Amino acid sequence: MQQILSIIDANSLTFIFTSLVMNLVLVILLVINYNITDNLREKYKRLVKGSSGKNIEGILVDHIERVEGIQEEFKQLNSKLDVLENRMSFSMQKVGIVRYNAFDDVGSDLSYSIALLDGNNNGIIVTGIHSRVETVSYAKPIKDGKSNYHLSVEELQALERAKSNDLDKISIKGSRSSKESE
Repeated sequence: MQQILSIIDANSLTFIFTSLVMNLVLVILLVINYNITDNLREKYKRLVKGSSGKNIEGILVDHIERVEGIQEEFKQLNSKLDVLENRMSFSMQKVGIVRYNAFDDVGSDLSYSIALLDGNNNGIIVTGIHSRVETVSYAKPIKDGKSNYHLSVEELQALERAKSNDLDKISIKGSRSSKESE
């Protein structure tokens, strides 16, 4: 035992410096550890923000359930959108109007031809011929952009105007879409 005490007494300065250096290293490691845990604590607070003290597992389970619910709603909305797009293809989407004088003795372009087409270029052309004595109106069916009946020049013009008024060529903001540039 006396030998151990004499070794400690002879090397006491070495032991003191070694313990000081070790303490200094421990203090540095403690500061680094504090900074790391403080960063983790801030991230955890942001993660559980608004969760009323739930644990992280509960938060993740709630989030996954909400994401799955939103995915299901998204699927339902997509199927409804498909139905609406299908229905819309059969609604009147394209209109072409031509006003003209059918007779030389009548002015003011009171005669007209209106082409009303759906997304598949099916629909009707309504024509009204105005004269001094009477006005006659009639309609002609259109299938795939053509009619089985003879069309007048004005009716053909109205039909071509309607075909060129395709809503797919115009985006929501009014600028031309990529379909038109193709």
